[in-house]
Order: sequence, then structure tokens, then C-alpha cells
Amino acid sequence: MNKQLKNGFVFTAIRVYSNFLLQIILNIILSRLLTPKDYGIVAIMQVFVLFFSMLIEAGMGPSIIQNKKLSNLDNRVLFNYSAIFAILLAVVFGFFGIVLSIFYSNKIYINLTWLFSISILFNGLNIVPTALLNKTKNFKAVSFSIVFGNVCGGIAGVICAVLGGGVYALIYSAIISSVCSLLWNVFFSKIRFTTSFDTAPIKSIWVFSKNQFMFNLINYFSRNSDNILIGKFFGSSSLAEYNKAYQLLMMPNTLFLGIVNPVLQPVLSEYQDDIAYIRITYLKIIHILALFGVPLSIFLSLSAKEIIFFMFGTQWGSSVQPFAILALTVWIQMTLSSSGAIYQARNQSKLLLINGSVNGGVLVVSIIIGILLGNINFVAYSLSIGFLFNFLICFYMLNRYTIFCKFKRFIWEFISPFILGVIVFVCLVAVNRIPISGIFLPLLIKGVTFLLVMFFYIVNTHEKENIKLLFKK
Repeated sequence: MNKQLKNGFVFTAIRVYSNFLLQIILNIILSRLLTPKDYGIVAIMQVFVLFFSMLIEAGMGPSIIQNKKLSNLDNRVLFNYSAIFAILLAVVFGFFGIVLSIFYSNKIYINLTWLFSISILFNGLNIVPTALLNKTKNFKAVSFSIVFGNVCGGIAGVICAVLGGGVYALIYSAIISSVCSLLWNVFFSKIRFTTSFDTAPIKSIWVFSKNQFMFNLINYFSRNSDNILIGKFFGSSSLAEYNKAYQLLMMPNTLFLGIVNPVLQPVLSEYQDDIAYIRITYLKIIHILALFGVPLSIFLSLSAKEIIFFMFGTQWGSSVQPFAILALTVWIQMTLSSSGAIYQARNQSKLLLINGSVNGGVLVVSIIIGILLGNINFVAYSLSIGFLFNFLICFYMLNRYTIFCKFKRFIWEFISPFILGVIVFVCLVAVNRIPISGIFLPLLIKGVTFLLVMFFYIVNTHEKENIKLLFKK
């Protein structure tokens, strides 16, 4: 299993880090070519694009991975049904622009939804091919399909923005990316349509798929209600400023969890009844995530101004404070987001749904409180407290009912990461007292200080052995 994990981590890392670099470059370019209002409009659109994509997926992807009895014909039948759902919901999304134009008092959404429906269609068609490649642990093909799609989409977006395309640059980028990724995955998975529409394959994955879908639905609304409400009550410009902060918050998740999560379920699902093995493996992973996540939270929060101005420009100054607040929860996001893969690997989709319902309720209440308090900074404060509550609730449930680990034993994995976090905090506060002008140089000095502290701590403590042990054959 360790060999499979390592192979998965390597190819997924290539995908994640290359895409991260690409997204950084695109953000730097597009943030200077497009206005906050353009980004705000697309941010609202993307909330509902994700919702419709989730409706099409309906938990089918993880269900295909978990079900080991599906035949090739069954997979082709599921491909048929995914295409039907994708077409129907893409058309519905096109007409959904009328609702958005009324809700947000902007007629531009009537045209944009029809363009975005193309992306929804191809993302829906991509569900089965991607799941099959993950199921066979062909992480190399999955990784390079996303890289290929994002490179093509990024080039198209920049060209459109340079030519004055405005908000349409981001939309064309998403469409090209989804088309290229689909073509790649269909080629390597060798999946084809069939004339059969037998309902047996749907029934065989229904129970797992149903719970997974409900979890995704709840998670979607809890994670996106802030965008919906901020866009409604504070306007698209405020939403863009908040969205930039949240986007940066999720980058560490992309860098770390983007590597871990796609690999965990396909590999650990082979050992779903070996609880001890899953527990030991997961505790090692949680420890490493916390080791990087806790000090990274400190660095990002104390460097919020430099990071925002360097990446997006000084016009995004209103994003600094919410990012500084939310950045302190990066370690929570990194560890919390890994729990879903363990519920899936243990075939406990019902527990996943229960956990998602509780966590979703906490986040929605937190967002509403922040909205009522009157600005995006209060939303960031309230949401951060909600994340902390969810951390305690989620891992209490996971330890008690899934990996059967004492909570004290679990918390022990965070002692060393928090010690490292305190050291990073002290060093960065000292650096902050040095009078340095500009944006890039202070960020560079803080970044180098952060990396050096991390390096010397890991090398001179038992953490070096912990990292080696995770990848030991």
C-alpha cells in the first residue's frame, strides 16, 4: 500500500504544484487586467456552476471507486446516464440565468449562464472517466489531464483578457479547460457509450452515492452561503475582495490536500476492514499536515498585506484583513478536509453525511452572524470560529466511530506542530520590527525566515524520522 500511496502522491503532486504555479501566474496577470467587479460576477457564477456540477455528479465518482463489483458494461451504462444528466442540467443552468439576473439585479447573468453551461456539460461527462482512472490508480493520467486542461484554458483566458474580453476571459478559460480535460480522460480510460440503459448499475451504487451526494449538497451550501449572501447584501465588489482572501486561504488545501485526498480513498478502500492499518496511516498523515499547516497559518496571517499586494496589486487592499483572519485557520482546513476520504475508504457514507450535516449547520450559522454584524471582516471572524468548532466535532466523531482512536491520542499529533508554530510566530514578529520598505523584499525576508525555521526544526527533531516513516517501504 505504501508503494501505491507514494506513486499516487508523486503524480498528484506534479499535477497540484504545476497547476498552482499556473494559477499564480494567471491570477497575477488577470487581477491586473480585470476589475474587482468582473471577479465578483464570476465568483457568483462559480458558486452555482459548482452546485449544478454537483447535481450531475450525484456522488457517482466516489461510488464507482468504492464498488469493486462493477463490470466494464456497468461502467459504460453509468457513462450513459452521466451524459443524460449532464445535458439536462446544462440546459436548466442556461435558463437559470433569468433567476440570477433578478436576484442580483444584473442582466449580464442571462448570457453568462448559457456560456457556463458548456463547462457544466463537459465536467458532467468527465465524472465516469475520471473515477475509472482513479479506481485503477492511474493517477498519472488523471494528473496530467488536469494540467493539460488548465494550461490550455489559462492561455485562452489570458488572450481573451488582453483583447479586452473582461469577465468573459474567465469563462472561456473554464470552458477550454473542461473540454481538454474530458478528451484526455476519455482517451486514457477507454470508456465508451453503450446502447444499454440497464438500471442495475445505478441501483448497485445507489446507497453509497445517495449519502455521498447529500454530504456534497450540505457541504456545498455551507461552503458557499458566504459567497451567495455577501454578493446579495454587500455587492459584487465586496464579494470579489472577500473571495480573493478565501481563494488564498484554500491554496494550502490545494497544495497539500490536493495531493493527499485523491489518493487516500482509492488506496485505503482496499483495506476498509483493516481499521488498525487505516488508523496508523491516517495519524501519520494528520501529523504531517499539522506540521506544515500550523506554522504556515502563522506565516500567511503575519504576511497578509505583502501577499495580497504582491499577487493581486494594491487595488485589493480590502482583502488584506479578512485574509489575515482566515489564514489562522489554514491548519484546520488542511486537517479537516482529509477526514472525508477516511469515511469513504471505510465505506461509512452515512457517517460522512451526519458529520457533514452538523458541520454545515455550524458554518451557515457562523456566516449569517457575520453578515448580520455588517462587513466582510466580521464574516471572516465568525467563520473562523465556526471552523474551530467543526474541527472538534468532526474529529471526535471520526476517532470514536471510524478509526477507533482515543481523542487524547489524536490531539497528541498536534503538540509538535504547535511548538513549531510558536517558534515561527516569534521569529516573524521579530522580522516585522525591522523597517523594510516595499512589498517584495519584506515578503521575501519573511518567506526565507519561515522556510529556515521549518527546515532547522524538522532536521533537528524527530520530525525528520516521522516524514521518512510515512514513505517507508
